[in-house]
Amino acid sequence: MVTAIVIPILIGYFYWITKKEAKKQKERWENLSHVPSEARVEGKLLSIHTENKRFYHQLYILETTCRIQNDHGLTTIVYRQPFTPTITAPSFNKGDQLQIVGSWDGEVFLAGNMKLVNRKMS
Repeated sequence: MVTAIVIPILIGYFYWITKKEAKKQKERWENLSHVPSEARVEGKLLSIHTENKRFYHQLYILETTCRIQNDHGLTTIVYRQPFTPTITAPSFNKGDQLQIVGSWDGEVFLAGNMKLVNRKMS
């Protein structure tokens, strides 16, 4: 008799916890590209690499990693976007002059906005 009452309550409780966690993760995923504009980095693009990464269950992110050369040396830039069918990766080429606004996270600069200053003529 007790198990007939306790088991459905446990299932309902864990279902509620799971839905709450999924909602929190989806909100984090949607706000992924909102990085505080605390600093600005400008420099010449040396390399760019874009890949899809799993964020949470069926949610993916498009992560673009750039290395730029500026007056202070080499800087690693990470630009994260929620992966949706309409999202496109940044279309920059090696040698382009970029201006990136975002914030520092240790040695890595998290980009919130990337802007092309001067395109390299080929």
